[in-house]
Amino acid sequence: MDFTLSPAQLELQERARVAGEAIRHRAARWDRENHVPYQEVVDHVRNHDLLALTVPVEYGGKGLSALDYLVVVEALFRSSQFWIVGEPVFATAGPGPSMMLLAENPATREKFLPGLVKGEQQCAIALTEPGYGSDLTSLETTAVKDGDSYIISGDKNFVTGAQVNDLYAVFARFDDIPGHRGIGAVVIEKGTEGFHIDDGPEFLGCRGVPHGDLRIEDVRVPAENVIVGPGKFAKLMSAFNMERLHNCGFNLGMASAAYDEAQKYVSERKAFGRPIAEFQSVYHTLVDMWTDIEALRLMAQRAACTAGDGSHPKVLETTAAKLYGARVASGITLKALELHGGYGATTGYPIERLHRDVVATIVAGGSPPVLRNSIAATLMPDTRISQRG
Repeated sequence: MDFTLSPAQLELQERARVAGEAIRHRAARWDRENHVPYQEVVDHVRNHDLLALTVPVEYGGKGLSALDYLVVVEALFRSSQFWIVGEPVFATAGPGPSMMLLAENPATREKFLPGLVKGEQQCAIALTEPGYGSDLTSLETTAVKDGDSYIISGDKNFVTGAQVNDLYAVFARFDDIPGHRGIGAVVIEKGTEGFHIDDGPEFLGCRGVPHGDLRIEDVRVPAENVIVGPGKFAKLMSAFNMERLHNCGFNLGMASAAYDEAQKYVSERKAFGRPIAEFQSVYHTLVDMWTDIEALRLMAQRAACTAGDGSHPKVLETTAAKLYGARVASGITLKALELHGGYGATTGYPIERLHRDVVATIVAGGSPPVLRNSIAATLMPDTRISQRG
């Protein structure tokens, strides 16, 4: 068991660090104005050759491992101190491309993967509905077969980047099949008749790219736009293990950035004639922050290493790491804020933004109670685990 990164991984890490650091100075303005020139960010990340990391080479990707991906996104988030820099990496290797790779029809992969892998198109995930978030098996959006097409109808909300995306992977119930067996996913292309995008809520963190709601009114799509049809729910959901791994990298990077800022501040700030870093309560807090980060990194790396060639990381390990990361990262950023005293709550320091961004993503990829249910169902397969509370 070797925990040392390979020379190739160290090179990836350094490339990501440089890419993130180059635009760190713009993070505060992007957050304040709630606007990011997203295509510029995509081009920046592409120039550092960090797109489509885990997509197989035959589809235009780099064919790297899930661990390589984790190393890159952690370094990007830590050096940039902002969430958006990791989005192009995620968009070209996360659930969107991962779901396309699962497509049952080769024509689906041929139609959508090239644009996604190159970063020329963006695919939003349209899963949550106004009445259903965690209860995925009760989705009301429908996909009804009509000749060589499907008619899609329903509403979706909390769609990240809805206004700036080109494609939308919409989860829907096929042909009124009940429960999880009826859930599949279909691609709707922007501009399709009957497809409407409305402004969504504004979040306290992860600002800069708008969130939106979708109104899907009898939208007709060709059969080749079906990613996965009914009866393959578990297969479809496996693509989200990469999202949870991405969340781990996000929590690692942002928590590490908060630790870096806190250590710098307490070394420079003086009270009672000496740096406050010399006070026991302060350096004990830093030690606790560091150990939590190291523990999370080990969990996340172990989760990443469960992915075999061409497969996604395993659900138990990624879910556990995501659950742990959501809890400790918000605690670390809060401790960093407290170590800054009153300055921690001001916009003159990045700590308050780091904390807001981490808190805003606690429920992304599954809320903590839902993740605990999932873990419990795996650990206790012979026990009836309620998924409804």
